[in-house]
Amino acid sequence: MSSLSDSVYNVLKALVELYNKEGAPVKSRDIANVLKIHEGYVRNMLSILKSMGLVISKAGPQGGYIPTSKATDILSRQTFSVPIVSMGNVVGYALDITLIGLLSERPYASMRVVGDLSNYVEKEVRVGPLPSGVVLIGKIIKADAEALIEISSIVSIPRTSIKNIMTPNPIVARTDDPLEAYIKYFVEKRFRGIPVIDDDKRPIGLLMASRVMDALANCNLKTKVSNLMLRNPPVINEDEDIHEAIRLMVSSGIGRLLVVNSEDKLVGIITRTDILTRIATLEQLV
Repeated sequence: MSSLSDSVYNVLKALVELYNKEGAPVKSRDIANVLKIHEGYVRNMLSILKSMGLVISKAGPQGGYIPTSKATDILSRQTFSVPIVSMGNVVGYALDITLIGLLSERPYASMRVVGDLSNYVEKEVRVGPLPSGVVLIGKIIKADAEALIEISSIVSIPRTSIKNIMTPNPIVARTDDPLEAYIKYFVEKRFRGIPVIDDDKRPIGLLMASRVMDALANCNLKTKVSNLMLRNPPVINEDEDIHEAIRLMVSSGIGRLLVVNSEDKLVGIITRTDILTRIATLEQLV
């Protein structure tokens, strides 16, 4: 299997195969149909691939996603890629990570980089999680095509599936409901987000506290949920592990993921708090 994370690799591979077969931009729903996963989840993966320069998107009725020349190279070499994070933002991706002097007083990590890290020299970054569950924390010493990081600490994240740490059966909203029906959850119970589902219990949106507070400030309580919800919310399958949840939270910039089962139906929600409660040291990572 590829040294890319499984989810990212599978979406990229399906995209390349569909594009080579059809010779035209590929829709996210076509990839979802091939992989038999939620389309919103595919869009999350495509967003990561786009930020890596492996995919470009074209708008319009005939639009879709097209793999770049780098995509074929990445697939052929099956290179592992993980986010490099500074101050909570993804600033690049690391490839071919090599640990140097791991047992010495000053261990280093050497890696090829996708992205420009020149502005982050002498600054602390976090790299990972790697497939092993390890996250590297340290200071960038060199930031060319080959980057060098002086490691200050290594955090190990035990593997566990999302369904073991998610909040099951969360409060949900419907698109035609008035906002006022959910104000109490945001004001009294301090919810940060409520999933929005369709008639088949599939997630189609996320009602965020920030948008609700704006509507509340403008006395716009009669507006429908559909007018405020975040469409195409970040989703994750219940059988994925905590490492994938961290990657998606970092890449989407949203501290909660909607959890679906094999039928793409909502079964839970996982937040930064759920992860931090499970593993206290993860506070540095998200």
